[in-house]
Amino acid sequence: MALRAHSRPCRLLQQTSRPTRVVPFQPACVPAGRQQRIISCRAEEGEGKNDSASRTEDLLGELLGEPKQEQQQEQQQQQKPEPPSEAVAEVYRAAAAAAASPPAAAAAAEEPASGRANPAIAGADANLQVSKEVIEKLRSSVFGFDTMWVTSVENYEQDGVVFKGNVRSKDPREAYAKLKQRLQEVMGDQWQIFLLQDKEEKPTAVLLPSSAREGVLSPVTEVWLAVAFGAFSVVSSLQAAGIPLFQWLTNPFYTPVSQQDIIEALPLAGAFWLTLLAHEAGHKVAANKAGVQLYLPLIIPAGFGFLGSFGGITRFKGFVPNRETLLDVAVAGPLWGSAASGALLLLGLALSSAGLGDVSIDSPGLADSFLVALLGQAALGEALANPEVQVSSLFVAGWAGLVVNALNLLPTGELDGGRIALACFGRRAAQAVGVLTVIGLAIFSFSNPLAFYWVVLVLALQRGPILPCQEELSEPAESNPNRNIARALYALPLLVLLPYPVEYLLALQQLPNPSPF
Repeated sequence: MALRAHSRPCRLLQQTSRPTRVVPFQPACVPAGRQQRIISCRAEEGEGKNDSASRTEDLLGELLGEPKQEQQQEQQQQQKPEPPSEAVAEVYRAAAAAAASPPAAAAAAEEPASGRANPAIAGADANLQVSKEVIEKLRSSVFGFDTMWVTSVENYEQDGVVFKGNVRSKDPREAYAKLKQRLQEVMGDQWQIFLLQDKEEKPTAVLLPSSAREGVLSPVTEVWLAVAFGAFSVVSSLQAAGIPLFQWLTNPFYTPVSQQDIIEALPLAGAFWLTLLAHEAGHKVAANKAGVQLYLPLIIPAGFGFLGSFGGITRFKGFVPNRETLLDVAVAGPLWGSAASGALLLLGLALSSAGLGDVSIDSPGLADSFLVALLGQAALGEALANPEVQVSSLFVAGWAGLVVNALNLLPTGELDGGRIALACFGRRAAQAVGVLTVIGLAIFSFSNPLAFYWVVLVLALQRGPILPCQEELSEPAESNPNRNIARALYALPLLVLLPYPVEYLLALQQLPNPSPF
């Protein structure tokens, strides 16, 4: 331990012009090789000169014939004893405390001067939801110079505590691993710790009871919710495939539904559900690989146009370890779902161009999607000149699957796109992007009713915020291939949801050719 000189000048030095003595001070717990703390203070009583000055005075006394003892007695009579200054008393108290607790002093010696100037934690004396004994125990045994140096503490919500300070490790993941291990050793399973960023993007450690969970579902509730949402989505999918089930359920005696109608609708509805299941299977496989658990997905019914469902709501059981795991799980669903939907779309286009279409759609309707319009024009060609065109059910199912995955990739709320944005850019940037996305959807809803329904769904069910990861400071590794996959997937909403600009192209064709002269 190496103590620095006190920052305040000794008041006694400001009151007298007598020479002072430099007293080297070093507690017993400090190794001899460490730099000593040099404390400038007033001279002790009867000793107002340093060693060199004293030797010089002795020589002069001998030359002048004045005995040294008489000289010292005169000086003692002239000097009146004064009480020790506040600075000296404070130094002595600090030395006694340091000698009484050598481990704490040794740890403080490793800290820079800024960390030792105010060793007390700001807010430690406030009315905290955790006892002061626990706070001090955590500070001395869990936090430290190799993990996080705590500077302040305050309450968090109803039963948590926030520690603010500086992360001392270059890799936040290593710091969090040490914090979690030490917390387990000191406090057992009573508490759980999170390493996050506050609103000012400064590192913050949040301590919560282990029982703190948000929205925990019992197994029975989880199953019946999944079954109920799935049943409604099956009905809405058959409705989108051409069977008037909604009308039949409300008025079964005047709405005939034959077995043949159901058989003819099954290829379209079944292929569409294949895209939904592929999406959820991607999440499940990635979660199992990362060691996290998911609730059963809740498939949200839609039932208008050719869209039988809005996709599923996938929730985590507990907290995700870090942003890299969140990225891996969030990317897997849209990747698998988009791959299955794209494969069905291309296969359906091939069957449609071969004259094996079984569904009739409006030709201008292909212009609702930029990507689908380009592919349809390339595969169907002159057939699109007719008001209606015969296409395969697989083509319609693949198109609907691409729309669902593109909507899930919007960077807002608890959608897959919102989770990807948090994993790649951080919570603060993801929240800003999410607000802009909702505003853009609201503006776009004036011309596209699908955008209006999706805004309502986001605000009602997926508005967030996303549950925090246990460690949110570290970004996903650059070597993680899912970073590039995420960038590519963000192009899907632009390609699928934006319409093909037919009116602008026709307007450009009608413009006269500019004359070169």
